[in-house]
Amino acid sequence: MDELAANKQQLRAELKERRASLEYDPEVAEQLNVHLAELCLATGANRIACYLPYGNEPDTELFIDWAIDNNIEVLLPVSKADGELEWVIFEGESEVGIFGFHEATGTTTAPENVDLAFIPALAVDQTGTRLGKGKGYYDRALLKFEPLPPVIAVVFDDELLESVPNESHDHPVDAAVTPSQVVLFTERLK
Repeated sequence: MDELAANKQQLRAELKERRASLEYDPEVAEQLNVHLAELCLATGANRIACYLPYGNEPDTELFIDWAIDNNIEVLLPVSKADGELEWVIFEGESEVGIFGFHEATGTTTAPENVDLAFIPALAVDQTGTRLGKGKGYYDRALLKFEPLPPVIAVVFDDELLESVPNESHDHPVDAAVTPSQVVLFTERLK
């Protein structure tokens, strides 16, 4: 393992340990919901990609409910054994997926004409470099969006870092949403 990969692995371990000590806070979920909804309203989004939270990931469930209640079509990922994500139109149901956590069920669809893509991250730095969990699912999945929408990482406040190790296959994000703010890294959402 080269030094860059080792640095990423060490940072992931630290961030996962920090998240493991967090207790669920409904106020944090509500604050995230407000910022995520505001982005949808500001851009006029009609179709979004998002994720169901697992473990101590930032909670997007209130936001997903809000989006559906506001007639925004929500695509959610389903992990496949080949390392790819399949997208389904979320209709409120989920089942345990291949990694042992709940994933959406619904009609499979191509990730086309998506207005905004909200994706999980362990951290994001000041340039929009995203640190994921290390399997590359989202880095590969984003390459299949047609066209590529603005990509927004959802993280906790203390996961917006000064810098994150970056490899050539890491897909940058256009913005990060935390419970306290929305940070724009590119002009795509301005």
